[in-house]
Amino acid sequence: MTDQTSKKLLGLRVDEHDSNISYFDGNKVYYLKSERLYNIKYHAYDNLWEWKKDIKKIFGIDEKDIDEIAIVLDPWRNKLPMDNEEFYPAIEYEHIPTKNKVWRVNHHLAHALSCWPLYKKRPEYEIVIDGFGDANNAWTVIKKDKIFKRGYTHKNGSLGLSMNETAEWLNIKNDYGSAGKLMGLQSYGRIIEKFKDTLNYNTYSINKLFDRNNKVAKASPLDWIRTVHDKVSDILINFFEEITDKNYDAEISYSGGVAQNVIWNTAIKNKFKNLIIPPHCNDEGLSLGALEYLRIKNNLFNFKLDSFPYIQSDEKPKQIASKETIIETAEHLKNKKIVAWYQNNGEIGPRALGNRSLLLNPLIEDGKNVINKIKKREAYRPFGASILKEHVKEYFDTEINNPYMLYVGKTTKNNLRCITHVDGTCRFQSVDKDNQTYYSLIKQFYERTKCPLLLNTSFNINGKPIMSTIEEAKEFFNNSEIDVLVIGNKVYKK
Repeated sequence: MTDQTSKKLLGLRVDEHDSNISYFDGNKVYYLKSERLYNIKYHAYDNLWEWKKDIKKIFGIDEKDIDEIAIVLDPWRNKLPMDNEEFYPAIEYEHIPTKNKVWRVNHHLAHALSCWPLYKKRPEYEIVIDGFGDANNAWTVIKKDKIFKRGYTHKNGSLGLSMNETAEWLNIKNDYGSAGKLMGLQSYGRIIEKFKDTLNYNTYSINKLFDRNNKVAKASPLDWIRTVHDKVSDILINFFEEITDKNYDAEISYSGGVAQNVIWNTAIKNKFKNLIIPPHCNDEGLSLGALEYLRIKNNLFNFKLDSFPYIQSDEKPKQIASKETIIETAEHLKNKKIVAWYQNNGEIGPRALGNRSLLLNPLIEDGKNVINKIKKREAYRPFGASILKEHVKEYFDTEINNPYMLYVGKTTKNNLRCITHVDGTCRFQSVDKDNQTYYSLIKQFYERTKCPLLLNTSFNINGKPIMSTIEEAKEFFNNSEIDVLVIGNKVYKK
């Protein structure tokens, strides 16, 4: 292995939505999602050079300080030829205005490699399923660093795109979050088994599964999408079984936008116990994958990444919450106050994991409506919960460890209506002492209420990124119905 200090590397995803940058300084990795910097949801850079000013601003480096760059470029946007069948070696790319050597990394390879913070050794199977991807590949399976199987958008169809099209037909705003909204909405329907049995589709022929002219469309729209959504769970399980030859102990990483669907994830995880899904499974993880490509190429030791998944290069408070501040906050939550919680660096991924969160006592029966008024989001969408890891089995019918809110469990208590979806499930986060500050807050709340969980949703308003500066957090607080704002060790009250 090569001495870490000999290389400074940069991973880029800057030409499309969810632009992000990862930087290795020879010692550890730093990360920036540009929407947090520009306060624009799904932000994309306008060109292939804008990132230069931001690495100077955020990381304090110039492009001349970088030894190598790897970039994920989508061919359709940049008028590039589609990728070859082989991933390696990456293509040298000469059309970025920089003097650095730049390698263009395949979109799906970057997804697969982005899982590196969660393992020491690459899993045997790396599965990527997304929406548009690079406009060529709908899904890819890598086995022992070689392409094992591939599905093509034009031939096999795209599961992610099908979900987006369905959402559009149901008058759900068609943006990069529409498939997630559909996931929440489908729970209001019923599974119609006789229709489900007619859906003879698989991963290799997904094109018309969500076609509204399908037979199942004779049912109500909600029953239709619930039935088709449930069918996809079966399709994905069959797909994973085929890929692994029903080796349920196989180590599998799973990424791409479709891996954000917590219902499908749960169905797969219940079969494949060693399934790995990163919190950044969507495109905001691509720069981490590009960086990992350079690490492998240069034969470097494994990267270090402090405090994962709290790795956003955003503004952090000067102090963390003291024990006294945590106790005071727990009292506010006990007294049914709405609390905005802003600690340390922000989380990677689309979900708040306790550092940029809006929190509420989950025993408040109409708590969902209370938070919806603040967030201005659709009433049909559920809220998640954060629970002390040691209490998960008491409150949910699952043994899945779920630190990144990537799975659901059936709630087993009848007094948690505000975090329980209409189908009886909750997208929960199991919290342990790795995030000591957040764990301590929930622990203090538990000691006062005998309830070891909190309603947890992202600290943002619908259509805007999660808070990334103290000024933004204060402005939102001052112009909302939030009762208490805790920034580091400072408590603001109305």
